[in-house]
Amino acid sequence: MRLVRRARLSAAAVLAAAALTCPAQAQPVSEDALKAAFLYNFAKFTTWPAEAPGAPLALCVVGDGAVAGALQQIVHGHTVDGRDVAVHQLGRDANLRSCHVLYLPGDDAQLVASVVAGLKGAPVFTVADGRGAPDAGVVAGLFVEGGRMRFVINVAAAQHARLQISSKVLALGEDHARR
Repeated sequence: MRLVRRARLSAAAVLAAAALTCPAQAQPVSEDALKAAFLYNFAKFTTWPAEAPGAPLALCVVGDGAVAGALQQIVHGHTVDGRDVAVHQLGRDANLRSCHVLYLPGDDAQLVASVVAGLKGAPVFTVADGRGAPDAGVVAGLFVEGGRMRFVINVAAAQHARLQISSKVLALGEDHARR
């Protein structure tokens, strides 16, 4: 039990430290900046299969300029496992299979379902807003609870996408299968 607690605290510290890579501001960190920090950390703690798109690591945001802008600030000058990182703000009709991490904003269930169906089997770490987002087949859902940004992980969706997510991340998130 102590090892699990220690692992969770360690993982929490890693994610918190990475979230603080946002530029220092006098005001509280925005929800968009927190989402961007989570997206970047998902990329840092995930391994893609050999057939995934090559370098740079593509972090894609569908239609949400604020999250894309915050993500651009976070990744500026950083690499992930020695790979350059590129942020792409895309429309709904873009080639989403070229993404490594893909964020779908808002609660548009029809968009999420359409994207998940179109990416079937592709090695893309999909993220959408809402605690229930993994019900639609995305890998992670972001939500606010008790004033904190949290996430739920759909391990089955990650396995279908052939992604290996660090146990540090899995320990911090809610397990979709256990809800």
